[in-house]
Amino acid sequence: MTNSIKQLVAELHGYFSANNFEKTLSMMADDIRVEAFALGATFEGREGAIQFMQGFKGAFPDLQITHKNIVENGSEVAVEFTATGKHTGDLHTPAGVVPPTGKIVNFTVCEVQTWENGKVKSIRNYQDSGSLMRQLGLI
Repeated sequence: MTNSIKQLVAELHGYFSANNFEKTLSMMADDIRVEAFALGATFEGREGAIQFMQGFKGAFPDLQITHKNIVENGSEVAVEFTATGKHTGDLHTPAGVVPPTGKIVNFTVCEVQTWENGKVKSIRNYQDSGSLMRQLGLI
C-alpha cells in the first residue's frame, strides 16, 4: 500500500470523526457494502453507509477515531483503531435501544476495507462490543 492510500484511509476516518458525512461519502463507491458484525447487520449503498455512520454518531456525536495500525494486502486494508466518545444519544443494538448514559467510552475496532479506483468499496467492521457494553454498565 502506498502512502497515498494510507492517507485516504486517514482522511476517511478524519471526515467521519469530524461528522462530515458528505466528505466521508465522497470517498465511498456508490455501491459500498458495510458489514457490521457486532450489529449482525449489512448496509448497502450510500444510504446504508449513512445509516451505519449515523447509528454511531447519533449515540456518540463526538466519537473520534485514532489509528493504531494500518496493514495492506493488495486492494484490502486492515485498519485497527480506537473509538472514543461520550454516550449522549440513543444507541441502537440488536437487543434494543440503550438510552444515553453520559459515560465516555474507548473501544477497539478493526475494519477490513477494500479500495477500488481511489474509493472504498467495502468495509467489514469488527468491534469489541463486549468492552463497549461493559463501559456503558450493561454487562
